[in-house]
Amino acid sequence: MQVSKEGIERIRAANPIEAVVAERGIALKKKGQQLVGSCPFHEEKTASFNVSSAKGLYHCFGCGASGDVIGFVTKRDKVGFARALEVLARRAGLDLETLMEERPRLQQRTPLAALTPPPSNGDGKPQPKDSAEGAPLQGAPQRPRATALLPKVIEHYHRTFCQREDAQAYLKQRGITDPDIWKAHRIGYADGSLIKTIPKAGELHDALLELGVITSEGRELLGGCIVAPIPDALTGQWTSLYGRGMKTPRHCYLPGPLRGVVNFQAARTSDEVVLTESIFDALSFHQVGVATAIPIYGTNGFTSDHLDLLKREQVRRVVLALDSDEAGRRATDALKGKLEAAGITVRVASFPAGTKDANELLVSRNGDAAAALRDVLDQAEPRQRGLWGRPTTAVPPAPAATTPRAEGLTLSREGVTYQVRVHSLLLGRLRATVKATKGESFHVDTIDLYASRSRSEYAKRASKALSVSLDAIETALLALLVEAEKAAESQQEQKNEASLPPMSEAERSEALSFLRREDLLDQVARDLDALGFVGEETNKRLLYLVAVSRKLEDPLSAIVLSQSGAGKSGLTEVIERLCPPEDVVLLTRLTPQSLYYTEPGFLDRKLVIVEERYGSIEADYSIRVLQSRKKLIAAAPVKDPQTGNMRTKVFTVEARAAFIEATTASSVNHENATRCFELQMDETEEQTRRIHERQRLVRTGRGLQLKAEAEAITRRHWNAQRLLEPLPVVIPFADKLSFPSSWMRTRRDHARFLNLIEVAAFLHQRQRERTSAGAIVASLADYAAAYGLAGDVLRETLSDLKRPLREALQRVQELAATGDDSVSRREIREALAVPDSTVRRWLAELVELEYLGVAEEGRQGAGKTTRYRLVERGPRADVVLGLLTPEQLRAALG
Repeated sequence: MQVSKEGIERIRAANPIEAVVAERGIALKKKGQQLVGSCPFHEEKTASFNVSSAKGLYHCFGCGASGDVIGFVTKRDKVGFARALEVLARRAGLDLETLMEERPRLQQRTPLAALTPPPSNGDGKPQPKDSAEGAPLQGAPQRPRATALLPKVIEHYHRTFCQREDAQAYLKQRGITDPDIWKAHRIGYADGSLIKTIPKAGELHDALLELGVITSEGRELLGGCIVAPIPDALTGQWTSLYGRGMKTPRHCYLPGPLRGVVNFQAARTSDEVVLTESIFDALSFHQVGVATAIPIYGTNGFTSDHLDLLKREQVRRVVLALDSDEAGRRATDALKGKLEAAGITVRVASFPAGTKDANELLVSRNGDAAAALRDVLDQAEPRQRGLWGRPTTAVPPAPAATTPRAEGLTLSREGVTYQVRVHSLLLGRLRATVKATKGESFHVDTIDLYASRSRSEYAKRASKALSVSLDAIETALLALLVEAEKAAESQQEQKNEASLPPMSEAERSEALSFLRREDLLDQVARDLDALGFVGEETNKRLLYLVAVSRKLEDPLSAIVLSQSGAGKSGLTEVIERLCPPEDVVLLTRLTPQSLYYTEPGFLDRKLVIVEERYGSIEADYSIRVLQSRKKLIAAAPVKDPQTGNMRTKVFTVEARAAFIEATTASSVNHENATRCFELQMDETEEQTRRIHERQRLVRTGRGLQLKAEAEAITRRHWNAQRLLEPLPVVIPFADKLSFPSSWMRTRRDHARFLNLIEVAAFLHQRQRERTSAGAIVASLADYAAAYGLAGDVLRETLSDLKRPLREALQRVQELAATGDDSVSRREIREALAVPDSTVRRWLAELVELEYLGVAEEGRQGAGKTTRYRLVERGPRADVVLGLLTPEQLRAALG
């Protein structure tokens, strides 16, 4: 027996990698789209361990370790693959045996049949029945599996409850009177009849003993209890049982760790949920129509399953409605801290004097219980009135179902009503919860509507449950698929809009004042200084404009070139910091096909920052195409969702994105260079002194003050950029401009220079005139800004010898003038004070460009010496741009 591929995928999906990593003591912090922490596999001072929640992968840029959650457990726990699967399956509450591939057996064994109690005569005693439904356990040739029996045990207890008036009377005394709640939660009663339906020994008995339903003494563990089953929060499958003694006030669970979450669907349908101390308290809220109540299992019963659910479904707010006794108050304080640490806003509810919990309040208030319980939630501190005063449905969601919401889909076909809630449209998957109802029967499950197999499995189960033809259900699912796609896209748009934090009038006024400053770009540079990046006056302003250009139809891009340690990463980080987080995509590595399968809107109007260009070389082509055409089109073979056959599908990604990359190379591929501004970092001694002065300053009192001011600066820039209207820009003097035409590459450079004028006008839109059509009119000030920023950059771009190489050649010339017209690599390395690897690269490029020649090679001792001599070729010709100065343009315009 071995775990099937589908089983491995289930295990992987049920274990969020960030949660598994955190459970092993590795602190992760949000950085862009990634989570970053210290690598557990090697010692390091700077965190380089990256975790992608969306992809379920980890990668360390320090030691190279990478993989998925299974690989992480294998490496971290130092166990084999099989053991890692076992650990993760147990963590997720999955039964490993049910994930095994079946193989032919040499010997058949006695099978398990459905657990069915004989009908009751009303007093709890079973009476005989001739139908197969009441027959004792017997049947098919399969080895019993403990977890596979749990749904049958639940159905046995539920049928028993429906037949026992005393069990129903107990719940009614507790105020839980709605039969729909009993049915939805499969409430049961363990009256001891289960023992009488099974053999006293054998595989079935052993399986139930292993499950913990029966004890080694031969009695039912939950005998005499009202039983509430607990589903798995990820798969919806039953995972455990809770029992509440009817005659004696005892609480009992199946053996083993607490797993699963009752009413987990509430987290999928609401941004705010209520956490109660017990299942009966949650059912009390359901009774009065508050269907978002989720129970924990006692004061210490908030499990990792609860936390994973809240984080996975992005629940923003939680109301804690635990008991009002001392233990409940202590648990509330502890739980509040844990939830707030996870980024969840918490409100604390208090029950009126004389009532300890929700169920006591429900029973004591009789007619006005609904208003009393809603008041408890409305008055939770800090108050947020009106949320719970509205009428809500009294029927809570059934296991593996969702409460229908306004944006849900409804379809009626051949007597069957389908209610659908779409969860996500991501990477070729359309996940949705589908509830099919016919009369009093229903079937509900979460499926991938794009997957033929997933739809087929759902149709089989629904067909059996509802007595409807298989073809009818499959046809309905295909009809739902089309509408679900539209709903998923609409939900994503609404989610993007809702994710923006509200802006107060004071913040709006501050941001508008900032945008109206005449020295706006200079203030940007000062703000960047305040955030800790000094010098680089041209690069700071230009990169800020590149970042803002993401909002235009034709965004700009830039590549920052420098030696390691020159500060290029710090520059890109501070530019990232000044952009609203919803507009930034930070990437450390791109695979060749990664950009072709991004979700709609993921890159559009975004600033994409690649920390080190080495991580994006494989995706060079797709980046270039996006920069030029704003669209990627890929054809790939996929499985047809209707037929299951392979066919070619065209994937299209449309995105107008600004790219900023950094590299230690002295030059980049020509194809990339023609689409970007190439920015050289200042590597002079003077810039090094400025950096040292800044590093000392942050250790002083003024440094602490600057750190405190940084948050206000960041917020002001976020708000200002959010207020920029997506308007077109016209350059009324464009026909008067000049630009060098000797190089063919300037066909793109000229367009980029015009784009720079546009983005300067776009940033100053609150100060510029508008055309009758609403377009922003660029001014001479915008031309002056572009001229001042792009002049030296374009001259550097068009030169065949970039600044680092030019400075290296100049130093070689100085050294050669003092010697015998030749120099060694060591002499250059010592004179320039740069690493040997950098000197090697520079010399190789200078030789290739024929500025240097290899003068002499020989052996001295055990080493080899190579000397380089200047190639006689006359003085270098400087690049002449021929751009009009702002004064010349003003004169030309009269």
